[in-house]
Amino acid sequence: MTDRAIVVGGGVAGLCAAFELRDRGLEVELVEGHGWLGGRAFSPRARLAGGVVDNGPHVVLGAYRHFRRLLRRLGTEDTGFVRPRELELHYRDGRGQGAHLRLGRGPAWLALGPALLRFTALAPAERLRALRGVVRASLGTAPRRSLADWIARHAQEGGPRRYLWDPLCRAIMNAEAEEIEARPFLRTLRRAFAGSGAGAAIWLPRLPWSEIVGEPASSALARAGVVWTPGRRVVAAERRAARIAALRFGDGSERRVAANETVVSAVPWHACERLFPGAGGGPPLSGAAIVSIYFSVPDDCGLPPEPLIALVDGRPFHFLCRRVGARPGEFALLGAGGTSLTGATVEAIADAAREQLRRHFPASRIPADASFRVVREARATLLLAPGVDARRPPPGRARGFDNLVLCGDWTAVGLPSTLEGGADSGDRAAASV
Repeated sequence: MTDRAIVVGGGVAGLCAAFELRDRGLEVELVEGHGWLGGRAFSPRARLAGGVVDNGPHVVLGAYRHFRRLLRRLGTEDTGFVRPRELELHYRDGRGQGAHLRLGRGPAWLALGPALLRFTALAPAERLRALRGVVRASLGTAPRRSLADWIARHAQEGGPRRYLWDPLCRAIMNAEAEEIEARPFLRTLRRAFAGSGAGAAIWLPRLPWSEIVGEPASSALARAGVVWTPGRRVVAAERRAARIAALRFGDGSERRVAANETVVSAVPWHACERLFPGAGGGPPLSGAAIVSIYFSVPDDCGLPPEPLIALVDGRPFHFLCRRVGARPGEFALLGAGGTSLTGATVEAIADAAREQLRRHFPASRIPADASFRVVREARATLLLAPGVDARRPPPGRARGFDNLVLCGDWTAVGLPSTLEGGADSGDRAAASV
């Protein structure tokens, strides 16, 4: 009988698993290799002149019910975000032209149609094609081909792809339409748009991510009676037959796993395969990078005030982001699936960012000596290439193990690698114990 659990990893999935297991009456110990909680949703200690820099911009949808449950436990659902009641998207193309798409109140799928018909960035014929594409996306399932193939088959090339499908694909899947399978992308859209416009709305953070998740999580774990240790990195696991018998740490110490204890792996897929070989259940998975560059300019640099702008036809960056309430000169450019930037020098990345800002925002003024910081996450998300989604293991008991449970945003919860996927997987993993 299991009455104790050891959760390995203090990201969103590990936090949700630890809280849920504790709620179910188990004694819970959480070990985390870094000195912080929150996984990839954290704020490094290094600062620009304007303030704390996040480990890449993150956004939340109103429909993220599992992640919102975690936020409520941490006490940051209300304080950490601006929570609009409908979806609003801002665009800027490579000629400096802006556009704005806003859904009205009511069911999101129904509101999207009229919004597209009013969207003047598309020609009238393109608006009708985009509307037909939305109808197709809301119905049934797609074949296990690439999203680019789905776009071509449903006549969504041109304006519909540039303004609708490509920005959504990069935001949801962190990859290009040619790289990913259509099915998980469309499934995620249907979930986001299944309810009201508030469910599809994008929540933008007011605070650094460490203040939204990591710092309040430490106090919340203590209140819940979860014992957690920062900076204790698991480097190996001893397996005997179908059981994890011990965990070994980077400082040379060892933690024996008793017969009444279950190990919950809440680490990324690549770490899980290294620590618990075979637990992933299939061939190695691949990741997609995110590269962000944060600027801090002392004065107003001529950029529009919107906190999130999709850069249509943008290369190598796809979004301009800023924290709500930040100074006008504090902003970031984000390159989704940023493989073209992962090996570049920071100076080359800064030069590319300045050049792209001149194209998309001709009135902007970014001094050559402006402070900046480049943040690279080489395996920020799981790359859901065609066929990969079907190979992901479900959260819960690992196949071939008696006392190992898996969770993480890379497991099969019906979503790509998102904050909601991580939270959902942690809840499901705890339920399996």
